[in-house]
Amino acid sequence: MTAAEAFQLTLHRARRNGWTGSDPYDGLLSPLASPVMRLGALPRFAFSQTVLRFPSFRRMASPPPSVNPKALALFLGAVTRGRRVIGESRAHDFATELLDEIEQRSVPMGSALGWGYPFPWQSRSFWAPANTPNAVVTSMVGWHALECVSALGDTRATEMAFGAATFLASRLHTTREGEGAALSYTEGDRTCVVNISALAARLILRVALLKSDRDLEALGTSLLLFVLGAQRPDGSWPYATDPGGAWMDSFHTGYVIESLMQIRSMGFRVPTEALNRGMAVYRRFFGLDGSARLRLNDSAPLDAHSAAQGLITFAALASWEDATPTMRDQAFQVASSIADWALRELWIPNEDHFAYRIQNGRRDGREFLRWAQAWMALAMATAGSLRPAEQLERATAGVA
Repeated sequence: MTAAEAFQLTLHRARRNGWTGSDPYDGLLSPLASPVMRLGALPRFAFSQTVLRFPSFRRMASPPPSVNPKALALFLGAVTRGRRVIGESRAHDFATELLDEIEQRSVPMGSALGWGYPFPWQSRSFWAPANTPNAVVTSMVGWHALECVSALGDTRATEMAFGAATFLASRLHTTREGEGAALSYTEGDRTCVVNISALAARLILRVALLKSDRDLEALGTSLLLFVLGAQRPDGSWPYATDPGGAWMDSFHTGYVIESLMQIRSMGFRVPTEALNRGMAVYRRFFGLDGSARLRLNDSAPLDAHSAAQGLITFAALASWEDATPTMRDQAFQVASSIADWALRELWIPNEDHFAYRIQNGRRDGREFLRWAQAWMALAMATAGSLRPAEQLERATAGVA
């Protein structure tokens, strides 16, 4: 199985299923959750965590599949990056279909457009009813919409991206933190999640440059300063600066590093030293064989989402213009090893999808659309464009 084949099989399976699927956190869609919903935060959180952690209870609860705008955005990113694999014409067809689906699920608020998860969600910090627009989904939609515009030229996607940036800038709360400011997850909370501000800054600053909008640039720069200021002396980032947010994991760290590289490529100041220290910590999540741990402890599961983001992040470093040839070559090797490991250990050939994770040597083959399939589609499309540093330098120099 090659990365290109896995990308295409995953993409076509999702399309055949009408872009619907299950999600690790969709437990509150279950008919059994109806009486729990009225009991408050703790029972809601406990019910959703039980559905998440115990497959037998999930089978009994049977939450119905749903269409997730974040998964749609990731598939849009995948067809954009994988357009040479599936062909420009088919990529246009897929992109048009996905943009239709994304547009149908937008929540308009004047000139702002927001997107949320299709299931009600109880976190440790706040409650979000189904389809509540949030920063992470909206940022992902906006970013991949702009990627689609750049590669495939669908101008409708530009309006989606501009509407997403407007939502982030006008509808969410900002909290002053050091020299910068943190963006809230939703309109109903005031959390200070580091990766949220990184993803939002990435989109806001890109739109600011496209629109020559100084107010957006000022907000994006403030979010960037918060992210940089939240980095710890050892190079890591906490999930959040809120009480209880000191933990970290693999894919959220990957979000931050990828966003910072892309923001620096736009011309904004991101110190090399901050990225180098962050990458040194991030590398520790991945084994020499490419295995991807969710957390740094030995008992942590090997996780599809973490593998996908790892491949995407190291691939970005492998082609990053500010990286040295040695850094590019090392990043290429890590990204390639992650792709090989995922295809070897997570791909389920007779079912044409990726497993959720591996825990204590046992593979959990549950099919989660957003967490595993959409992220892996983007990662496998990315793997198809991986090139060693020497080839990249020759291409940059115009050598065939």
